[in-house]
Amino acid sequence: MTSINNDPLSKQPKILLVDDREDNLLSIEAILAPDNYQFFRAYSGEQALKILLNEFDFAMILMDVKMPILNGFETASLIYEREKLKNIPIIFITANNYGDENIFKGYKAGGIDYIFKPINPEVLRAKVSVFIDLYRKNALLLEQEQKLSVANKKMEMEISDLKILQEKMKHRNIRLQKEIFALESLLVLAHLPVNVEFKQTDLTKLFKGFLDEMDDLVKEKMATVSIDPLPSLRVSPVLMRPLFQYLIRNALHYSKQDVNPIINVRSETEEPSIVKANFKNNHDQKYCYIIFEDNGDGFDGKNNDEIFGSDGESETSGEPKTVNTLALCRKIMEKHNGFIVAKTETNGGSAFIVSFPVAKSK
Repeated sequence: MTSINNDPLSKQPKILLVDDREDNLLSIEAILAPDNYQFFRAYSGEQALKILLNEFDFAMILMDVKMPILNGFETASLIYEREKLKNIPIIFITANNYGDENIFKGYKAGGIDYIFKPINPEVLRAKVSVFIDLYRKNALLLEQEQKLSVANKKMEMEISDLKILQEKMKHRNIRLQKEIFALESLLVLAHLPVNVEFKQTDLTKLFKGFLDEMDDLVKEKMATVSIDPLPSLRVSPVLMRPLFQYLIRNALHYSKQDVNPIINVRSETEEPSIVKANFKNNHDQKYCYIIFEDNGDGFDGKNNDEIFGSDGESETSGEPKTVNTLALCRKIMEKHNGFIVAKTETNGGSAFIVSFPVAKSK
C-alpha cells in the first residue's frame, strides 16, 4: 500500500468502495484510477464496518444500495452512529430508481447523493472530485487550526513567563526603592554638606511627579492617593521628594487591615487648631499649610514630641537603630523655617500638617 504524505494537499485521498460484486468494484476503480485515489474494498456492509473500525480517515464512501444481510441504507445508519465517522460523505450507487420515498430514505440514513447504474464515468468522476476537493480543504483547515492552537498555547506560556518575570522585576524594583529610600534618609540625617537650592516651585506638579515614582508601592497596597491643587511656594525641590515620600509611605505602612488606604493631600491658608495648640506665632508670620490625611490606624494619642522624636534614629525591643523618617521630616521643615505637626482622628486616621512660611508682600 502506498505511503501517505501528511500534507493534506499532497495526500492521496482514501475512498471506501462497498459492493457485493467484484466486477462493480473493478469498474469504479477503473473509472477513478486516473485521479490517483487510494481504494479500499468491502464486499458487504459487515466488512465495511470492520474496515472502519481501524481506518476512519476516508475522504468518502461509494456504496451499493442492494446488498445481502445489510443493505446500503442500513450500513450507512450504523456507520454514522460512530462520532469519528459522521463527517464522511456517502454516495449511494443503485441500479433502480426507487422513487422519492426511497431516495428520502437514503438521505435520512446519511447519504448525500445518488449515482444510478449504468454508471456515467464523467458524472462519477465529477461528483467524486467535488467531495475530494471539500475533503482536502477541510483537512487543510483542520491542520491550520491545530497549528494555531499550538501557537496559541506557546504564546500563553510566553505571556505567563513574562508575567512571572514582570512580577519578579516589580518586587526587585520595590526592594531597590526601599534601599534608595533608606539611603536618602541616612544622607539627610547625617547633615552632609549638600548645596540646597530654594526656588519658587509648583508643588502640585512636583508632588504628582514624586507620586509617579511610588506607583508600584501604591498599587501593591491597593491605595488611592489624591492631590488637590497646591500653591507655588519657595522650597527646595530636592528636599521635597523625601518629605513627600516619607509621609505617603508612613500612611501606607500604618494603614488598616482589610481596608484600602485612602490618602489625600491638600492645602489651607487658615491656621488649623492643632497648629495653634503646638506652635505660638510671635512674629505674625503667615504660613501655607499642606495637609496629608489618611484613613489608617492613627497613633494612639501620642503627642508631637513622641511622634517626631528627639533625633533621627529610634531603637525598639533591642533591635538595631532604624531611621525615624518623621524626625527627618521635621528636620526638612526646619531647613525651610517651617514646622510639622500631627493629629489623630477619633474615628481613626491621622493628619500630618507641614507649614511653609509665606513671604510677606511688599
